[in-house]
Amino acid sequence: MPFGYHGRYLRIDVSTGTGEYVPLDETILRQYIGGSGLGVWLLLAEGAAQLDPLAPEAPIVFAFSPLVGSPLTTSAKFAVVSKSPLTGRINDSLASSGFAVAGKSCGCDAIVIVGRAPELSVLIIDETGVRVESATEHRGSTCRDTETALRSRLGANYRIASIGPAGEHLVRYATVSHDGRHAGRGGSGAVLGAKNVKAIALRGKQRTEWAHPLELTTISKSLSKRSLGPATAKYRELGTATNLLTFNRFGALPTRNFQSGTFDEAARLSPEELSTTRSKTRESCVTCTIGCEHIYSLGKGSVRVEYESLFALGSLCGVSDADAVLRASQRCDELGLDTISAGGTIAFAMECVERGWLDDLFKDVAWLTFGSGDALLRAIELIGSREGIGNLLAEGSRRAAHAIGHKSIQLAPQVKGLEIPGYEPRALQ
Repeated sequence: MPFGYHGRYLRIDVSTGTGEYVPLDETILRQYIGGSGLGVWLLLAEGAAQLDPLAPEAPIVFAFSPLVGSPLTTSAKFAVVSKSPLTGRINDSLASSGFAVAGKSCGCDAIVIVGRAPELSVLIIDETGVRVESATEHRGSTCRDTETALRSRLGANYRIASIGPAGEHLVRYATVSHDGRHAGRGGSGAVLGAKNVKAIALRGKQRTEWAHPLELTTISKSLSKRSLGPATAKYRELGTATNLLTFNRFGALPTRNFQSGTFDEAARLSPEELSTTRSKTRESCVTCTIGCEHIYSLGKGSVRVEYESLFALGSLCGVSDADAVLRASQRCDELGLDTISAGGTIAFAMECVERGWLDDLFKDVAWLTFGSGDALLRAIELIGSREGIGNLLAEGSRRAAHAIGHKSIQLAPQVKGLEIPGYEPRALQ
């Protein structure tokens, strides 16, 4: 068996609450090197191509890299792989947290989940085996509240991933949250929601071996020193949001549903401005030495600030009110919504309202206008609950465009149904 692998995956049917370890051939592990590669192989082996992504029998895979558990910086990553309810195609969403380390410690290289639990449930995997317990008391709870409550119930040494109300309501771009981070793109949260799985709790003690442990430690120390060099200084100081003003200067900052590549009020959303008006802390992902995560105070709470969220909920919707943009990002995290698809779909709807194309479908949508922080926050709430126009926007911009008509699909910036990220392609080819 190759080093760094357990040589098996854990297949769980939540309909019955049963799981079994299935051997993985060495040839497969060498050909598909962990993470997304192994996840896609398992997805296709389960016949996902022929299944509706929200069907009970459709699989969702949590796959771990062979480097998970090593001392290498940035190695604690995992991939969530499924057929996307947003695009109908293979989707992988990567994330970093202690959930990856806990999953690998359960003695498997991947976790495959199929079936549908009889009621809203938490899937628990630990040294005693696999079990499915009721989570009905957490229905409607935010991701953070769910994880906090389950740690109190199960024990602080469990690592937990969860879905928010958006996943429960099968919003097609709902996320899987873990320790405040998200496997965000493509709707994996909706796939878990369709399986009645509110959360997954992991605890394990099994480790893999390395071929050359002393050399691995030496390489790890060298990479850690390099990661603290000048190339990553801007991320340590200001985070990924430091790119916002740079892209604006390039004419590559998507604004008002990609109608423009520059935003006149971009400076109001810049990390330089935020740092002078709000207190913040800086964090690192598990086993990462860069420390690019910046968490800003927001009323009695806090919010993680990333470039993609600032663009999607800020310039893309024409909103320059920093407080509104941060509150919108915080609310997306709580509901379990991908900020890129949420902002992209809302911005698309704002332009449709501007053109009068939604008047035939909804009586009162005049409030959904570019530049309005209140409209942005209201739309996010409606999407999370699938109420009113939110039920349409929860489908994503491509499906919404087909329902709206008026050739509005030409104004929906998406690729195969997935809203495009924060880079104006006409400026950055």
